[in-house]
Amino acid sequence: MKSYSLNQHVFRLSAGLVLLSTVAILFSVWSSTTEHAKRELAESLEVARYVVAEVFSNREEQLFTNASVLTDDFGFKSAVASQDNATIASTLENHGNRVGADVMALLTLSGDITSSTSDGLLPGQQFPHPQLVDNALKQGGDNAFIVLNNELYQVLLLLVEAPNPIAIAAIGFKIDAPVLERLKSITLSEVAIIAKKNDSIIFKQSTLSEEQDNVKRVNGVEGISWLSFIPSDQSQYITQDIPLFSGNDTKITLELSESAETLFTEFATLQKQISIIAALLLAASLIIAALFAKRISRPLGRLSKISQEIAAGFYNHKTFVTSHTTEIAALSDSFQSMQSNIQMREEQIQYQATHDLLTGLSNRYHITEILNNKFKHNETLQVIGINILGFRNVNDVFGYQNGDLCLHTLAGRLSALGGVTARLNGGEFLWIPTNPLINEEIASVQAELAAPIQAENVVITLRLSLGVLKCPEDANDALTLLKRLAITLDHARHLPTHRVHYSANFDAEYTRRISIITELKLALSKDSPELSLVYQPKLDLTTNTVSHAEALMRWNSEKLGFVGPDEFILIAEQAGLIGAVTEWVIKRAINDTKNLLQSDVDVCVAINLSAKDILNKTLLSDIKSQIVQAGLTASQLAFEITESDLVSDAEGVYSELALYRDAGFALAIDDFGTGYSSLSYLKSLPVNELKIDKSFVLNLDKNQSDQQIVKTIIDLAHNFDLKVIAEGVETQGSLALLQKWGCNYAQGYLLSRPVPVESFIQWYKDNINTDWFSL
Repeated sequence: MKSYSLNQHVFRLSAGLVLLSTVAILFSVWSSTTEHAKRELAESLEVARYVVAEVFSNREEQLFTNASVLTDDFGFKSAVASQDNATIASTLENHGNRVGADVMALLTLSGDITSSTSDGLLPGQQFPHPQLVDNALKQGGDNAFIVLNNELYQVLLLLVEAPNPIAIAAIGFKIDAPVLERLKSITLSEVAIIAKKNDSIIFKQSTLSEEQDNVKRVNGVEGISWLSFIPSDQSQYITQDIPLFSGNDTKITLELSESAETLFTEFATLQKQISIIAALLLAASLIIAALFAKRISRPLGRLSKISQEIAAGFYNHKTFVTSHTTEIAALSDSFQSMQSNIQMREEQIQYQATHDLLTGLSNRYHITEILNNKFKHNETLQVIGINILGFRNVNDVFGYQNGDLCLHTLAGRLSALGGVTARLNGGEFLWIPTNPLINEEIASVQAELAAPIQAENVVITLRLSLGVLKCPEDANDALTLLKRLAITLDHARHLPTHRVHYSANFDAEYTRRISIITELKLALSKDSPELSLVYQPKLDLTTNTVSHAEALMRWNSEKLGFVGPDEFILIAEQAGLIGAVTEWVIKRAINDTKNLLQSDVDVCVAINLSAKDILNKTLLSDIKSQIVQAGLTASQLAFEITESDLVSDAEGVYSELALYRDAGFALAIDDFGTGYSSLSYLKSLPVNELKIDKSFVLNLDKNQSDQQIVKTIIDLAHNFDLKVIAEGVETQGSLALLQKWGCNYAQGYLLSRPVPVESFIQWYKDNINTDWFSL
């Protein structure tokens, strides 16, 4: 690519700037003139459009008044009712002459012409615009522009009522040359009316002469451009179309036209003046540019060379250039400042690239380099991961400022222990002790790190989980180490001590967890037959009948085999899939309930919901919609929610549960007694039933402690007007005790294991008369 000297560049720049300025001025003048013309034309055309609209509106009012006088005339209505054609024709003729109407006609309600004063509307023919007839019947009247015998009329149709509609009167004025000349004199614009049928002109009337009508036209003011200022292009008209009528393949348009010639006569003089000024500026700028370029080129060349040296990393220049030009001297000083700042920022960027800005510890990128370097030199090291459990809750409860304080404090405590420390993300840290620690020392470090933190007026207590890896046995590269460290920390959070050493089994558990998430997501998206629902009956201990059943989800994966609900439901909740699982269960359960009813099995089906499901604002409306589509009622479905879920977000869950109860659904607390073991919240809980956990029922007939607990729960629940369900009933003795104590429902293997819906139907019919208390 050819290069040029600074003199040449300055010369070209100056000339170019002047030319650009000239073009900009010309463009500005053109733009301003165009906008000014547009505004004037727009205002003129808008006023003309308004005036035309007013004229036709007044004519419409006149038509309506005249038509009303006719249709209100008792004699005319009598003639119409008696079909006195002679009187009708005479009345139409006289009324038309009196009001100056060009068209008078009477139509039947079906649109047939019975009498007319116009050759274009002959008796016995159908009115040519049936849509107007329909509109008149629906609205009492209608107004439109129509073409009759190659002439344009403004016509109004009005119902003749006595008192019910018996006919339609039509009255109209001709739109001819005198009307257009009147519009022209009012609007000061040329006026034309054009009627087209199937894009073919069937009527045209204009105030323009034939020669003027052939002049170039621009539709609307937006069509004006700078080309409009060219003298050869100024003999043109700017038009605006006003639709008057559209229907039955006919379109009638009013066209207003303004001449553009008078708007641009002064532009040529202005253009010539601007061109002379531009030429003078161009000559002066070239002389000044030559002198200016020579003065600045030499010091700038020196600065260019110095900048290249700075870019290469040499920061040894103490002085740069001297110049009498203030800007060049300032530029030289700026180069010195830039040299110093670049050197400082390089150090700062290097630090930020390798450290966490909040805590000052190494970041994930830097610790990865450190670990790979240690592995490269075959070092033996102990790596300890530290995770703040529920760190998000710390931010939510105490604020992000105090959350940052906790991170900074924990980082300081880690740094004080020596060794290598890093913050991986969020509340997760990595520590490589100088010397490996034994279990007791790790526990001591955990307690030391978790010491309460004083923050303003509160004390924050952190819960920490620790995962320990021994390298290179547990991992021999940084990527594997960080992955296994995350798996170990996740495992540690579920242990009482929140502390664990890595085990190879963790990888298998992690892999299975990922496989469960992947396969479950795939099965849900395809509505795979791997997923199914089974039903376990509930015996009404009062009536000795089965009136309820619980829907339980089963998953027999082609790749993973049978996966228990206790396993995949928990994983689904943690992976954010529980909503999809619930949608599938509800859809399948509603469909099965419909099939049960069709098979004469009338039971209420209970579906398990999690707290996340209850807090889903759209779930209830979806359930009600599906019930309506299936032809079911709310009494045929019930919902169970685990006790611990109820307490985890009491206020939010309670309010949502109230909506389910108000919708007519029965609600039950599942696994009651295994959660907080507190019954004080029952007074405000919007539920209908308690379901005693099977751990208290399995050995009920043998264990006195279980008997005391179950009896107490039943009595207390009844005091709150709640029904009780006992699950896990497997013996006749347990069933008898539950009946004796007034338990409402029993569920368990004594009655039936959970079975598919087809088997449940058969079981129900086989046991409809079974006396469960005398087996």
